[in-house]
Amino acid sequence: MDSELYQKINNLYDEGSLLQDFNGYILIKEEDHILFQQNFGYSDYDQKKIADENTIYSLGSITKQFTALCVLQLAQRGKLSLNEPIGTYLPDFYNGRNIIIRDILNMISGIPEYWCKIEWHENPEGTSEDAYGFIKSLTDYNLPHKTFHYCNSNYIILCKLIEKLSGKSLTEYLKENIFTPLNMMRTFFLTPDPNDSNTAIGYKSPHVSKWEKNSAIITSFAGAGGVYSTAADLCKWDEALYTEKLLTRNFMSELFKPVISDYAMGWYINGDKIYHGGDSPGFSTRLTRIPDRKLLILLLCNFDGCKESNMGHYADMIDMLVHR
Repeated sequence: MDSELYQKINNLYDEGSLLQDFNGYILIKEEDHILFQQNFGYSDYDQKKIADENTIYSLGSITKQFTALCVLQLAQRGKLSLNEPIGTYLPDFYNGRNIIIRDILNMISGIPEYWCKIEWHENPEGTSEDAYGFIKSLTDYNLPHKTFHYCNSNYIILCKLIEKLSGKSLTEYLKENIFTPLNMMRTFFLTPDPNDSNTAIGYKSPHVSKWEKNSAIITSFAGAGGVYSTAADLCKWDEALYTEKLLTRNFMSELFKPVISDYAMGWYINGDKIYHGGDSPGFSTRLTRIPDRKLLILLLCNFDGCKESNMGHYADMIDMLVHR
């Protein structure tokens, strides 16, 4: 642990009104050295539990980087071509006949956001199958490869692609091809182990209601969200991205190539910084990597008041402290 960094971050938490909204776990690692790791607040308020590096959090949209890597694994194995229309592999997706898989990964596909449609919310219990069917039925598609639009629909469709070509559910595929090979034994898809006592409880924003639980599971987001993990397991994920354990270097480099915008395949790219945030009911997260330094900054929060914009602000403040 870096004692100076420890003091700086705790001073920021004690004195900064914005960072005081953070309730969760922060871990900072450079190469093999843990520079900082600490709990703030409670992982379970009723039981007065505090988090550690093995506490499970919902990752929200950080899931997209896992989904993207699964697609690249299938491409590496010759199951698909990134430059082929997705309709080649999902013939029931009529609007996908002119949208290539690469553009879906980079969110420049022109596919509309299902979550913003009033009609979708008439079915609050909708599954990922329901979401896929709903996305197929939409008519307001834009031309592909023109503009970037952050859109969960892209990764819900990719979930269906993975399941179709692998013959496995995404739950099974992730476990067999990423979680187990990396020994990420406390990482799950869609639901964590219900018997695990070291799982963070999600809560509403403290500005809305103090310590009111908010841990709804939205299964329609499968592929765009759905992964639950820990700080310790995410360190293993980060380390694997520097190796060829999951992909060859050529395919791994595809993961981090932005097209048109600063968005690559499940990652934002900003100079030497690679990052993504996530929001799900009761949780907000941020994972930042700086490969030149092999630096990892993790913020795992179990308040949904920490919207992704705030998580980015927290990460930027901590990043500044790390660089001083």
